[in-house]
Amino acid sequence: RHDGPEGDPLAPGATGWPVWPLLGQAADEPTFGKKIGNAFSNPELAEWVAGQGAKDVVLIGAQTDFCVAATVKGALAEGLAVTVVSDAHSTLDSLEEKAPDIIARHNEAFAGQGARMTTTAELVAANN
Repeated sequence: RHDGPEGDPLAPGATGWPVWPLLGQAADEPTFGKKIGNAFSNPELAEWVAGQGAKDVVLIGAQTDFCVAATVKGALAEGLAVTVVSDAHSTLDSLEEKAPDIIARHNEAFAGQGARMTTTAELVAANN
């Protein structure tokens, strides 16, 4: 979860800050805060992932061109295999590019960096 500065919509305690309940986070699942894009900038996350014996992470989130892109790089730098759910990250339009184009461009870049790509439907089908 991104912990923005005071006055930011993602500042601790702000309305946009809590983990969205529809994501289905279990009561015993930890939440790790971060102040910059790469979630692995919080060493507690890397320690927790390693403690789980995980060799692979599945990434979803917002914002494709900032936090998601930085976390893909961070996870790869940690030596983890990365799966990006191509239809489960989002962003906003920029002045130069529409959000769907930004997402598509980053999905190609993620694959080029070595991330495995999947869709939500493929991920759900694989886990049933």
